[in-house]
Amino acid sequence: MPYIHIFSAFVSHIEELISQGGYVFLFVTTTFEGVPLIGALIPGHITIIAGGFLAKMGVLNLWLVLLISAVGAIIGDYIGFKIGRKYGLSFIDRLRPYFFITDAHIEKTNAVLAKHTGKAMIIGRFSPITRALMPFLVGASSAPVKKFWLFNVIGGVTWTTSSIFVGYIFGAGYHVAAGYVGKFALFAIIAGLIIIWGYRFVNMRFHIFKKYELFMLILNLVSLYVLARTLQDAWSPNSFMANFDVYVNALMNGINQTHYWIRVVAVWVTTIGGTVATGGLGLAVGIYLIMKKRWRSAVIMLTSVGSTALVVGLVKAFFLRARPENALVDMLGDPSFPSGHAALAAAFFVIAGYLLVRMLHSWVYREIAIVLCVVAIVAIGLSRVVLNVHWVSDVVAGWSLGIFIASGSILFVRYVGALLVKKN
Repeated sequence: MPYIHIFSAFVSHIEELISQGGYVFLFVTTTFEGVPLIGALIPGHITIIAGGFLAKMGVLNLWLVLLISAVGAIIGDYIGFKIGRKYGLSFIDRLRPYFFITDAHIEKTNAVLAKHTGKAMIIGRFSPITRALMPFLVGASSAPVKKFWLFNVIGGVTWTTSSIFVGYIFGAGYHVAAGYVGKFALFAIIAGLIIIWGYRFVNMRFHIFKKYELFMLILNLVSLYVLARTLQDAWSPNSFMANFDVYVNALMNGINQTHYWIRVVAVWVTTIGGTVATGGLGLAVGIYLIMKKRWRSAVIMLTSVGSTALVVGLVKAFFLRARPENALVDMLGDPSFPSGHAALAAAFFVIAGYLLVRMLHSWVYREIAIVLCVVAIVAIGLSRVVLNVHWVSDVVAGWSLGIFIASGSILFVRYVGALLVKKN
């Protein structure tokens, strides 16, 4: 299939792409993070830490990362300083509603700046709240240019160097930790900690997440870890699931020969819950929600189903795992890992259950809706195993992938919705 060859070619050159474009991306992000308003949306600090990590991995050159990051940070802050000197506070007052800059952000930055301009410029770099505002406010004040340049260089070099070495040190311990838990699992643990921190930070700031979103957070973290373990197993030459996959495949082959009705039921379930059926149903529900002007629910459904379909295709193209040879129904001929049926069913029915629970007032109906959604997810996934068109690990990976994307879509859309409401 053409998309598989395209993606495989991209993966084979990904390190080269990072090594060639990484320096440009690093310079751009560190520069724009010092620009007022825009800097609040730029992940420059994360990029610098990632630069240190990639330098330890041998993908980037450490000295170039240090030089480019420092120069970018210094230039970016000078741009912020010049904008503040030319336009003053009226520049932020006109545009900050569109960039989610609050009075509290400006007050905190001014409080730090009032104590000592030089120290404020250096200390202000280490706070995500004050980093993009500090050079602008210094420019809007009466601080001399020479004084700004002195502390701009000191602060820029100190901040970038310390951040890069955080990533470098993390890279040094990465291989040790990955040897115990696996690279995919380690990544899942780190990502999970970031998700928990982000959830807590957002909820303390906006108070938008309710009990159902907390349950989605738990689902998101658990599915992320399970997905990482299945990816690690598929990647490793010593798969711990391989023997179990073969055992279940042989078991299903025997059961289908002695219990024909199981095969009939599995064919019916796998047809009703096919990728075209669940994907099309998700699209139809999304369009219906748009017509009802339930914008967030529509975005959640369409984002979840669409993203799951896309990621399933990419992961299949990456692993290129062969399907079982004793399948009982005709197959599409695409790779086996992960199961698209299981992934799309999980994504659609998780979102459907979430939306139904929020709509239904009776706890009895809510419980019935949850049970039916869970049964649908499990039945569609198991039908693929019963018919021997997928290994068990394919289905587990599909379930975890669909649940992770669906729960993540809910949390993300809820967060973006809160920002838009706050802006208006």
